[in-house]
Amino acid sequence: MNQSRGKRLDFQFVDGLRAIAAIAVALFHAYLFTGHNGDAESKLPGVFKIFGLGDLAVPMFIVLSGFVLMLQVAGTPDLRMKNGIRDYIKRRARRILPPYYASLAIFGLLILLVPILGARQDTAWDTKIPVTWEGVAAHLLVLHNFSPDWIYQINGPAWSVATEWQLYFALPFVLLPIWRRFRTRGALATAVILAVAVAVFLPAAAGAHFWFIALFAMGAAAAHSVVRDTPIPRLGLLTLAAWAVAGGIIVATKAPVWVSELVLGVAMSLFVLWLARLRKTGQRNFVHATLESKALAGTGKWSYSLYLIHSPILALGNLLLLSVQMPTISRFGLMVGVILPIAVALSYVFYLIVERRFLNNHQRSAKPGRATVPGARHAAETGV
Repeated sequence: MNQSRGKRLDFQFVDGLRAIAAIAVALFHAYLFTGHNGDAESKLPGVFKIFGLGDLAVPMFIVLSGFVLMLQVAGTPDLRMKNGIRDYIKRRARRILPPYYASLAIFGLLILLVPILGARQDTAWDTKIPVTWEGVAAHLLVLHNFSPDWIYQINGPAWSVATEWQLYFALPFVLLPIWRRFRTRGALATAVILAVAVAVFLPAAAGAHFWFIALFAMGAAAAHSVVRDTPIPRLGLLTLAAWAVAGGIIVATKAPVWVSELVLGVAMSLFVLWLARLRKTGQRNFVHATLESKALAGTGKWSYSLYLIHSPILALGNLLLLSVQMPTISRFGLMVGVILPIAVALSYVFYLIVERRFLNNHQRSAKPGRATVPGARHAAETGV
């Protein structure tokens, strides 16, 4: 595919998917931080079934990450990174580490200065404190996901930033070498076998979700298929079937979380592949129109800030409301209708002040709703 090998493909629907995933995570945490531990789940069980699905948004991010990063190398004859591995790591570090460190500094300071954040009160915030020196060091080294004692300290969602950072190294040092030797099927098979082995034989690693390497590889395989025009018969029907299976396993069974996330990864990667195939050939349906809208694609540009900032703000709002007697449904309404919008607004401020400084020139100037294929580098260089 000469055209796409000359310039990177730009799929702006990816930003819309990121926005949906970030919003789903934020809504789930608004539910999780409602009242004391177990209040929302016991008194609002129907709501839990809906908002609990937000916990599965992180696998979506991982699939999208593998997809956009593979777009950069899939068009090269030997799957080599254009400017080398060092440049790749440097760009990845610039993209995600400064906002991550800034958020740690902000919330670490808040925990130190705001007494209510330092005291356990039987809420979901209890897993974030106390903050230990070992935990701080692990966060600075982006290794806090290796221990259950550190993984959720300071800012719970940051565990996946560490996992994502480690997956960045897996691409050039694990997946691409296997890909060159054994092609796509070999790379996918290796990643899935490794993921299942970790999930089954290293249960202590469950919190870190190290099986995400398979989801990352699935996203990468989707990108490789798009760039190389790999034929996949009945892709639309295959995608629908994958979502049906994933939905059945997630909703109707009590499968282990790693099983649910792996089948979700299959469905998500096929969905992204289907959307990309259509967009590449100039086709645009209502799904593209929705995901590439100014509202969703625009939010997707700063979804990383939303992901980093929302959780401690929700926790603080819940802690401040604990002394006020009210029904759980009213408390949940305040969390979603008042505290969450405040968290979203502060996330956007964080994006303007911090994250935006670490975007390249094109990313700063890119406008939602004007996707071109092939085209600019925005989709292939944005974050988690």
